[in-house]
Amino acid sequence: MKRLTPLAFAALTVWLVACSTTPPPSATIHPAATSTADATGRLNAQAARPKAVQRYVVVFKAQTVPPNARQLVAAAGGRVTSVAAPLGVITVEGSPAVAAQLAGNAAVDSVGTEHLHSLIEPARRQEAAALQPMAIGAPTAADDLYGYQWDMRRIGAPAALARVPLETQAKVTVAVLDTGVLDSHPDLASRVSYRRDTSYCGSDMGTGNPAHPGYDRLIDLDLYPAWMPGADPCTPAAPSYNTHGTHVAGTAAASFGGGRVVGVAPGAKIAAYKVFDRLRYTDASGQLVDDVGAFDGPIFEAIADAADRGFQVINMSLGSTIDRRVQADNASWKAWNRAVNYAVKRGTVVVVAAGNDATNSNGSLAHIPGDLPGAIEVSATGTARLTLEQGLLSAAPGSDVPAFYTNMGASVDLSAPGGDCGPTFPNGCEAPYLILNAGVGEDPGPSFGQPVYYFLAGTSMAAPHVAGGAALVMALNPQWNSSQVKSWLQRTAEPLKNRQIFGHGLLNVDAATRTR
Repeated sequence: MKRLTPLAFAALTVWLVACSTTPPPSATIHPAATSTADATGRLNAQAARPKAVQRYVVVFKAQTVPPNARQLVAAAGGRVTSVAAPLGVITVEGSPAVAAQLAGNAAVDSVGTEHLHSLIEPARRQEAAALQPMAIGAPTAADDLYGYQWDMRRIGAPAALARVPLETQAKVTVAVLDTGVLDSHPDLASRVSYRRDTSYCGSDMGTGNPAHPGYDRLIDLDLYPAWMPGADPCTPAAPSYNTHGTHVAGTAAASFGGGRVVGVAPGAKIAAYKVFDRLRYTDASGQLVDDVGAFDGPIFEAIADAADRGFQVINMSLGSTIDRRVQADNASWKAWNRAVNYAVKRGTVVVVAAGNDATNSNGSLAHIPGDLPGAIEVSATGTARLTLEQGLLSAAPGSDVPAFYTNMGASVDLSAPGGDCGPTFPNGCEAPYLILNAGVGEDPGPSFGQPVYYFLAGTSMAAPHVAGGAALVMALNPQWNSSQVKSWLQRTAEPLKNRQIFGHGLLNVDAATRTR
């Protein structure tokens, strides 16, 4: 076994496109690009609420939506934007007077702000191409980048995959609530079995903003317009792509032999829910915000739909922060609780990312959906040292570290590899220490919109490791409920020292797939 030096890694931190001969650029890794909204605050907490937009969550006392709900809202002067019938939750647009009238209705439990959630953006991102194949020990010869996937070896995936047949895994579906999935990607083409998309196009985003309608469809695979005053906001103008959902789906279930990498559960199916959309709105200060986000309502609808369809696992690498002391946040908190509990009661395991703010969530501030008791909240780990043996990168024994960006707190249930920067941090960041998986080209050039591969780091990358692990456990134990799966993953995790950071320990799918 030999340790790779920073110099050796520099040769590996290159731009990766399947079958590309494009010369690699500098090995420097830059932080992921921030959005316009980030200039005034991350899309969470108070900054996540476009107050001028005036969108509300309405929670009914009964966990059903009354048949006359739309008429009630229209009579108050508002408009229904989403209906999660089995949760007893709707979302509406309207003035504060509309919200007050609805809150006074005898059938309504609470009314409050509808939150706009951000992607948990990767803490580090490196596009890559022209990596030398490292296929020794790979499940198939085609998986020629498997050698870079130290994360799979760290959680015991090779032993688990030898134990759980692909045809058994195929009985399980992982619902990925994200930016959409590039279902033409070679690593995912045979995995995506269901799609459901959200678009806010045509919505005036509330009576306060008739001049800035929502964008057309999200990024990822869809066209969206370059907004101009007086222009049709739903006319496609230029394509834009986002790799987040594709990378998350690949980490959970990239297939054997189809592309160049492998997921935790390569035989499982993927249900791709595009809950994020590209939006423009005017915030409370009058500033025009142009960003990608997901409102509560479409996420609630997606959770209920996935549970009703019997999908066994949901992954959500998204979130925002609310203050439990703020009354306007109570309705959203109640609705989120109902959504997660609804899924859990129907046997769906709900896995969520802890967030990338390097903060402790103990106290009055709550990260949703991560802090909800029914979910499995996942923090991120990295390794301080990688070793190279027989063409495989692996984390050196005893080298686990908390990722520099990961959130922590008593609500963390498990940890999993999310990637870190390696021994040169903070002076440098070495790509192989990040998480390699499938993606879609985001930047202008030959790979734009094409199947590619990315090194990413974030709790967004940690969560789908656990989602894939849950899929393997459900495949072997279809009679188990979601609470049993959560308990088993916690029980079989590899203990690490700090409970507040690592939860019950590091995901261990080798142990989790052994006979109970």
